[in-house]
Amino acid sequence: MSRARVFVCDDEMLVRLWLEEHLVEEGFDVEAFADGTSVIAATRRDPPDVLLLDLRLPDYSGLEVLAEIQELSPGLPVIMMTAYGEVETAVGAVRAGAYHFLEKPVNLAEILLLIEQALEAYKLRTEVERLRAGHEWRFSEVTLVGRSPAMRRIVDRISRIGEMGSPSNILIRGESGTGKDLVARAIHARGPRRSEPFVDVNCTALPEQLVESELFGHEAGAFTGARQAKRGLLEVADQGTAFLDEIGDMPASVQAKLLHFLESHSFRRVGGVRDIEVDVHVIAATNRDLTTAVERGDFREDLFYRLNVVPIDIPPLRERPDDIGPLVTHFVKLLSGELRRPESTVTADALATMERFAWPGNVRQLRNVLERVLLFEDTRVIDLRHLPDEIREGGEGGDGETAGFRFVLPAAGVELEEVERELIRQALDRTQGNKSAAARLLGLTRDTLRYRLERYGLG
Repeated sequence: MSRARVFVCDDEMLVRLWLEEHLVEEGFDVEAFADGTSVIAATRRDPPDVLLLDLRLPDYSGLEVLAEIQELSPGLPVIMMTAYGEVETAVGAVRAGAYHFLEKPVNLAEILLLIEQALEAYKLRTEVERLRAGHEWRFSEVTLVGRSPAMRRIVDRISRIGEMGSPSNILIRGESGTGKDLVARAIHARGPRRSEPFVDVNCTALPEQLVESELFGHEAGAFTGARQAKRGLLEVADQGTAFLDEIGDMPASVQAKLLHFLESHSFRRVGGVRDIEVDVHVIAATNRDLTTAVERGDFREDLFYRLNVVPIDIPPLRERPDDIGPLVTHFVKLLSGELRRPESTVTADALATMERFAWPGNVRQLRNVLERVLLFEDTRVIDLRHLPDEIREGGEGGDGETAGFRFVLPAAGVELEEVERELIRQALDRTQGNKSAAARLLGLTRDTLRYRLERYGLG
């Protein structure tokens, strides 16, 4: 196993020699430098794994060297060393991207612990970048993230729709917070109308008495307060895309007029007598079961079939735990930038806990939890203790099937191996045969699960 490489940059010769001697004794490969020019040149040739950097150097300030190092090797852990009274400047260096800082005279045990933590953080960051590279799809300004078979099918369908330039109506179905609006925007960005308007219409947010006017527009004097003519949102979307979000909440009084528009591509403004023709690609979305709504008479059957030409179903996050890891790394990077703080990494324990949680609020809830952690926890490594109680304990908002789960032993007893075999079989069924995801559900390592699969003949 290769030894970690550590650069030491300090203009005090005794400090350099002391650090070099002790770090070599601890098994590190060490190179020492007396000025910023030398350490920058060496990093340009072959970056180290960790850099110990003095805040005051003869040719540069430590902050200037830090900025250069970040350009040459983004993510390289830099531990600043400061003299007494420079703590405020050192804190500024951490905000600028340094991993940590130490006050002189430095303590060897503290340095070794920091180096170990920095190496682990760098390893996690490298793994995050590797995962991110294979599990993100960009459609112009829209990024979709995931590695589950369901997510890949959705991305394939978006690409197919874009390649064909299909004007067919699309119905996106999924629970609240699954990202239906992002999928709609990705379809628009991938298609031939990408340079035309994308008009988002939230049917729930519009007052029932104004839905028709907002969609189709109105003429002056059509109703009290209509002092001048107004274009509707479908008219604004001409040549582009209209996204009808939460279509299941559209009032019955407007459904007939929308159906007529979908069939004829024309409509009349409220109070108007002239037909207006527009060319609009319609994408609708709903978190309701429209089939049941049709059976109850709450939603027109002919409108449902007209909208559901190309269906796209987004499973809830609890059914695709494989997507949680890529989503966590994506949101941590995104939110760190928005909050103007150094990017954090997430430990394996914290990630495994998030993958076991049911996420009733889906992707939106996951993003909100990570934003809260980054906002209130001053840490570069997000561990289990930084997560909210309900996530760690699977309490409120947890999976109703597993929250507070307690197995009660029947009076007649059980065959323990048969119970274990059945739980493994259920975990494999739930994860569509994905052994890594099944192992996480069962709290096992992949190797332990593989052993049990062979033992029970489930391979």
